[in-house]
Amino acid sequence: MSLELVALAAGKALFMVMFGMNVAVVLTWADRRQGAMINDRVGPNRAVAWLPRRVAQGMVLTPAILIAVAVVGYVYTHKVEGAQSLGRAMVFSHLAIFALWAGSLAIGGRVASRGVKNSFDGWVKTIGDPRSILWMGLGAHAVTFLAAALLRGTDIGRALRVVGSSAGPAVFATALVGAAGYAAWSFNSVDKVGLRLFGLLHPAADGLKTIWKEDFIPPNSDKLLHSLAPIISFFPALVVMAVVPFGDTLCFGMKQGHIDLTALQRVVGREGLCAEGAVPLQVLDVNVGILYFFAIAGTGIVGAALAGWASDNKFSLLGGLRAASQMVSYEVTLGLTVVGAIMVYGTLRIDEMVRWQAANTWGIFVQPLAFVLFFTAAVAESKRIPFDLPEGESELVAGYFTEYSGMKFAMFFFAEYVAVVASSALLTVLFLGGWHLPFIDRSGLHIQVGDTVLLHQSVSHVAVIVIGVLTFIGKVVALSWLQLMIRWTLPRFRYDQLMRLGWRKLLPASLLNILATGLVMLVIAGASASVQAGLKLAADVTQVVVAVAGVSLLVWFIRFVTSPVKKRRIMSSTAAKFAAQLGGTRTARMGA
Repeated sequence: MSLELVALAAGKALFMVMFGMNVAVVLTWADRRQGAMINDRVGPNRAVAWLPRRVAQGMVLTPAILIAVAVVGYVYTHKVEGAQSLGRAMVFSHLAIFALWAGSLAIGGRVASRGVKNSFDGWVKTIGDPRSILWMGLGAHAVTFLAAALLRGTDIGRALRVVGSSAGPAVFATALVGAAGYAAWSFNSVDKVGLRLFGLLHPAADGLKTIWKEDFIPPNSDKLLHSLAPIISFFPALVVMAVVPFGDTLCFGMKQGHIDLTALQRVVGREGLCAEGAVPLQVLDVNVGILYFFAIAGTGIVGAALAGWASDNKFSLLGGLRAASQMVSYEVTLGLTVVGAIMVYGTLRIDEMVRWQAANTWGIFVQPLAFVLFFTAAVAESKRIPFDLPEGESELVAGYFTEYSGMKFAMFFFAEYVAVVASSALLTVLFLGGWHLPFIDRSGLHIQVGDTVLLHQSVSHVAVIVIGVLTFIGKVVALSWLQLMIRWTLPRFRYDQLMRLGWRKLLPASLLNILATGLVMLVIAGASASVQAGLKLAADVTQVVVAVAGVSLLVWFIRFVTSPVKKRRIMSSTAAKFAAQLGGTRTARMGA
């Protein structure tokens, strides 16, 4: 292996580790912040770093000026023609639009919160409500996309391409520096500026705090196993992500029999892989990827069991036993639900599973029951609410890590959030198409339903790869956020309910899914050519459904986030009365 490939492998490993850990850190913040919003209490926003005014102004202005100079310099020194000119016009037009509406939105929000204090604020006020600025900006993006598609090949389209290619970078640089200049100017009235980053400094402060806390070890505990358990719990949750592909394969050129990392291909074909110079965006490219995931993830059970046994504490022991039995129970369901997907995809390689979904339809359409079962079992496997029986505070103090403090406690705590990210990543590649977006293939935008090609637009290889990586990240973040919503929505199960759900409902359902999958595959294999063509058309229709649903969901989410907050005040003296006013609660009879 050459030095370049070693560096590339190290870069991919660093990306996945930083991605998993950073999303987990944001989840710890979002978990507490979202819980505070739902429960109407103060969230984690108290950590602040006070900066002198001049330092804060420099931190705001310097990056903006450097980016603006780099953009102008790049455009001036790199002349492009033809299709490359169109790509540059599209990229910088959207960047300019984004910088304009994002800067206006920030300024408008500040004016709305503090009131009009000068003539410039008054002019900003005339633009409209900040929500109007957001919708106008998104509308400008949509209009630009439509204009590029409808006017392609016309004189007007060519003129707009020239304007976008030349004026787009200038507008983007000006808007960026202008917004940064306004932010720096607004600091003139204060001596120091508080850096809060939306409360993200709070988890950083918590992490720093744990380093200096006492590392307590119970006197009668097994010191070796007590110290080893957090490591066994933390690292498997992170290492399993090595086999998860986070993007499509990169295609480089070849030079003297070796991959030339400086020669990334401009455009690649719609189907297949690069004949040579292929670099998969996957840390560990093994032919038993899904088996590797389950083999490594299963070792996390040992860490919880060891922590409970080695702590010399009855609450820890009970928590460890609960964790071990719960994880073993739901790991059986996890493995069996994947069997149906393996039968459909016909491979154990996770990257090949994603390519099958890109060529046919997403896994959620061919294995809908398996998706629901896998998601439920994955939430239970991470031991988060409503499945947090191993660490139920009202029963076991903190469960198997009651006797842990400092960084060892932080490793147990953090391992659960990393497990949430890992399970979301596996759900993404197994059932949600991984890096794939509807009608985006390796060559660019290709809208085809049946044999009818509605639109084809070639896009550069690097742009397609970047879109794929961002798509994968977005899906993982969305699934992780969904798990947080479950945490703050559903109450905790009783232990008998937990076991009954796992062994009496999920396990039989997963076995039934395998049987149904096998029967359907036999029927399809013996079906006529017309039926096969109908299935291919149905697969194309699912892409249309996903595209429409995705856009609708995005619009709904933006409307939800930007809509004014309406609080419902409920006066009650007890939790029971509060629950009764919200519709009451239901209880089931205890049973094994």
